[in-house]
Amino acid sequence: MEEHVSDAELMKIQVEVLFTQDENGHLQHINEPTGAAEPAPRFFFGYTNEGSICRFRHDLPDNVVAQLKEVAAAEPIPMSSKKIPKSHSQFEDILQSHAPIERVWVGPAYRFPEHITPPTNVVRLSGENAEFLKKDFAEMVLELNSWQPYLAIIENSQAVSICRSVRLSSRAHEAGVDTLIDYRRRGYATSVVAAWALAVRALNRIPLYSTSWDNVASQGVARQLGLVQYGVDYHVT
Repeated sequence: MEEHVSDAELMKIQVEVLFTQDENGHLQHINEPTGAAEPAPRFFFGYTNEGSICRFRHDLPDNVVAQLKEVAAAEPIPMSSKKIPKSHSQFEDILQSHAPIERVWVGPAYRFPEHITPPTNVVRLSGENAEFLKKDFAEMVLELNSWQPYLAIIENSQAVSICRSVRLSSRAHEAGVDTLIDYRRRGYATSVVAAWALAVRALNRIPLYSTSWDNVASQGVARQLGLVQYGVDYHVT
């Protein structure tokens, strides 16, 4: 399905997955499957080698939006190889003048290749086998109903690596992966993410994967899976 979607369209789809928006396309909240209402970032700038898109939180003043749009329009193309927007300092100066910056996020956004090798060591989790979520994963039992598909590798009768849909929309799901410290560097994250992506495709949805530039391990999973970077997410709260 997603192999027919352009990079620019994938970026628009990802924004729909990450955040709720009002009828005017203004950002409202982080799109938690559980319905939690944490505010969205004030400004989102997603860029690809085909161009960029901007989204603004609903409460951002019109004059601030206009300034950000002007700077964004001058951002050079192509952009996909750059780790951070060339104009990031201008964006941040404008937003800082409106209110103190709480957080800046920037990192690569990936799509999955057409072919994904099905792993054989992964279990689908649901309420019927929730007992596998123990110890450090015990609190994640509360996620099971809302964050499907939910895949895990089991050792010694407990989940040691999991991947589930941490954001979802009618067109796509975003991956969230966690592996217990003692079980890292064994390829488990690669297996659960692959199984999750196949499960999402079975729902006729697009599996998406993104991370921050600081998260070297997560980028390593992307490389091992042969994921293709289609853009970069940059957002400021």
